[in-house]
Amino acid sequence: GGSHGVAAMCSGGAGGGGGGSAAFDPLGTGGGVQQGGKSNTPEFGIAKTPYVDMLQQYLLRWAYLQRQITFWMDWYERRKNLVMGTTLSTQNFALLGIAVLLLAAVVLPTRFLVLLVIYSLFYEGLGQGSLFRKNRLTFIKALKDTATWWLGSEEARARVEAWGPHTSLDDVIESGVPLLKLRDWIRSEFFEDLPMVPLRAVQRCGSLGELAQLVTRTSDQFAKRRQRTRVWWRSTFRNLLDHVPSDVTLFQPLTCL
Repeated sequence: GGSHGVAAMCSGGAGGGGGGSAAFDPLGTGGGVQQGGKSNTPEFGIAKTPYVDMLQQYLLRWAYLQRQITFWMDWYERRKNLVMGTTLSTQNFALLGIAVLLLAAVVLPTRFLVLLVIYSLFYEGLGQGSLFRKNRLTFIKALKDTATWWLGSEEARARVEAWGPHTSLDDVIESGVPLLKLRDWIRSEFFEDLPMVPLRAVQRCGSLGELAQLVTRTSDQFAKRRQRTRVWWRSTFRNLLDHVPSDVTLFQPLTCL
């Protein structure tokens, strides 16, 4: 009699009789099975659980912070070694440059020198901004070429050609590019190793410009500093600092080959 009762309970639960009972959920999530045969239970795998996605997001932030710390440590170490006279040739050249600046301060008005320094700062920022915009356009062009290859219809391809930095991410999804497929393409093309861009970071981007900025700032495939022309009369101080040794390697962990 007990076996018949258990069989009846199992057949009643599987058949969905009596008002549509929920399917067996061993994880206790209450998800069950949706219409169409797709399960809404959590998927376990790389970057498919919120904990792994959160870990990858923190690793991405730490990689960006580590890059900034390395840059500013190198910035400080080179200038400190220049003042302390680590190398004789750079020290003599720096003293000669200071003498020229003192002579210019005596001959020229001080406001002209201050304006020259301000102009050089804004000119450097203009060059960096041009590099960042070029990187974003390169990313968007690569995405458009790949999306054109993904989509088969001519109408969808015509919509892809109209994409730009101000195109919303919702328009990209409506064109037929799934968000998960976009994230996987970004990882395979621009991130060879951890950390990788998590899916949640892609979802937070409102436009292709924001997504391009996220990828170009965190990926090593894009240049972060523009290449300077090696002439003595242009960026003289920066060219001098390239010949000054840096002690930033002393703060890095020792690796054995």
